[in-house]
Amino acid sequence: MLCTSSVPGLTDLAARGPAARYVWDLADRENSRWVVPLGASGVPGSPHHRDQLPLWLAGDLAPVVTDWARLTKETDV
Repeated sequence: MLCTSSVPGLTDLAARGPAARYVWDLADRENSRWVVPLGASGVPGSPHHRDQLPLWLAGDLAPVVTDWARLTKETDV
């Protein structure tokens, strides 16, 4: 379960774990990856409120985009 833990003998549900996972490639920033347990937004109703949960559960990571030409402005929800 990737650095999460449960209470043995009581439950198999994770009770605590990391707040985020990051992998930084210092030689090539485009290879850097990250993921947070739910999504990049803490605002309920936002399209990014739970968008990373499938990646988190699978132990996968999303690309870190730092190229200003590839970033787009989104409206607040």
